[in-house]
Amino acid sequence: MKILGIIGQTDNRFMHDGAAALIVDHKVVCAIEQERLSRNRYAVGQGAPDAAEACLQYAGLKLSDLDHIAYGWLYDLKRGTRLSDNIIASNEHTHVILPPSQFGYEEPPSVHFVQHHYAHAAVTYYTSGFESAAVLVIDGRGEGESISLYHARGNDIELIESYPMVYSLGLFYSAAAMCAGIGGKGGFSGPGKLMGLAPFGQVRQEIDFHFDADSGHFTLPPSVQKAVDELPISPIDGHMWRFWYDYYEKYFYPYDGQDGKSSTVYNVDHYTDISTSVQHKSYDTAHYVDLAASVQRKLENISHGLAKRIKKLTGEKNLVLSGGCALNCSMNAYLSRQNIFENIYVFPAANDAGCSVGAALALSYAIEPPKAPAPRLVAPAYGRAYTDEEIIEAICAYGFTPQKLSSDELAERVAADLADEKIVAWFRGKDELGPRALGRRSFLGNPAQRETLGRLNKIKGREMWRPLAPSILDEQAETVLEGSMERGLHRYMLGVATIRPEWREKVPAVVHVDFTTRPHFVQQEHDGAYWKMIRQFYEKTGIPLVCNTSLNVAGQPIVHRPEEVLDIFSTQDDVQTLALEGFYLTKKEPEKNAVESRERTRVKEISK
Repeated sequence: MKILGIIGQTDNRFMHDGAAALIVDHKVVCAIEQERLSRNRYAVGQGAPDAAEACLQYAGLKLSDLDHIAYGWLYDLKRGTRLSDNIIASNEHTHVILPPSQFGYEEPPSVHFVQHHYAHAAVTYYTSGFESAAVLVIDGRGEGESISLYHARGNDIELIESYPMVYSLGLFYSAAAMCAGIGGKGGFSGPGKLMGLAPFGQVRQEIDFHFDADSGHFTLPPSVQKAVDELPISPIDGHMWRFWYDYYEKYFYPYDGQDGKSSTVYNVDHYTDISTSVQHKSYDTAHYVDLAASVQRKLENISHGLAKRIKKLTGEKNLVLSGGCALNCSMNAYLSRQNIFENIYVFPAANDAGCSVGAALALSYAIEPPKAPAPRLVAPAYGRAYTDEEIIEAICAYGFTPQKLSSDELAERVAADLADEKIVAWFRGKDELGPRALGRRSFLGNPAQRETLGRLNKIKGREMWRPLAPSILDEQAETVLEGSMERGLHRYMLGVATIRPEWREKVPAVVHVDFTTRPHFVQQEHDGAYWKMIRQFYEKTGIPLVCNTSLNVAGQPIVHRPEEVLDIFSTQDDVQTLALEGFYLTKKEPEKNAVESRERTRVKEISK
């Protein structure tokens, strides 16, 4: 059974992270995000027609070859209203999702609309490998809810409770990022930045926003509740964003305008208008570190309450999470430390892009339930692989000479370059679905030099205070790290751990201000070539990890095609090595620089 899953809608400024996925007999054959093809980050209002077309092309299929199409929203796309039931079929909106001019059909095929949070729940549960689990979905908004609690057993996922958008933790969090001036265009990059900013601050003021695990009752701050009560119209989502933004300015704003009032000029009905207006405001991010710390702490506290409640309601030992808030590594690690559940797992594309896979899996399991649970996800490497011929053609087009190496030779060369403090662009295999770079589209650096942090942030156009993550050999993780070793998080770079005191001066490039880091555990059986390279680096330096950050520059999504990484390699002077599949490219540096590089202080012998 062949099912195409889709998320996103064209010409809708509230729809982001469009993606498509092809499922054949319950297995993901291909999944790709629209942004990787359009090169427009987050693909806001673009839908996923190019991603859908690419999935079909990669699999050698036509639209008519599909058995079903699933869509990860339960919306009437013309009227903007919620449809009934959990999964419903209709061909009324097919042309909005799959333009006939692009797909060439005369009679529109039927599309199964899947409730948004149910799609989130399906993708994280059905890829977890668990036979049963508590499922917690937390995001900005679904059709009418922002938090959903499910109980999954066998092939069935049952909704237990849900909470409306007035209690949206996603809107609560993203409004703080925008207030701090780090939201970016549309606010979509803000939450990740706010999470990194939080450890610089202190919780000096309690946010009066609470959740009682026993009763399942939320309490908003009085000023926010008053604004909600006085609101005569719906929908509530854009207004909640504004109410939280106003709350932060009133209670956390660090300075006033010349007239003694807030210097923000409001001209808003929805949060996207706020995001546009405040981009032009002058910010000193340092003023907002305590706001970030307070909001992060509150997110952790409320998620803790939700975890306790779903444990009480299900009695399960396994917890799986999804929704945009499940990308918050600090929150995930906090939940892991509470030991409420024995195991925690998060699907790496916990954002809306993952709903392309989730919608297809939900429909697949509903129509033809499998006889046994699928194994745990190895990696979300669902994109396209490239042939040697395609890569050679791209390399030559950029004026470089292709040099093919064996797997062992490539690992040795790249490890040597990293030990020599070079920045490496690493492109290998199918690209991953979701925002995390897990060793297939990565910038790599030497963690022994603090300067690596600044160099990589400069290449990527990031704020200099933002931290770097390490890819670490799984078998050496507990040597370097302490705290939660939850593989269901760290295999996908979705948790944080503390670097042991004796290692902090040895790997300063990946040590955040609170001595934590966001590790990616690399296993030999699943990540052979990447593991081999890190192992070579370990043997050369005594350090079992490398700096790893996503392979993209400012304003662009992660690279998808060889030409895109070659463009970065050609234009970024500080990217000195490119490992492109089995091909090795390097830039010749002046002899003086080479000598200076070799003469730099090396990391002294470190006990393995």
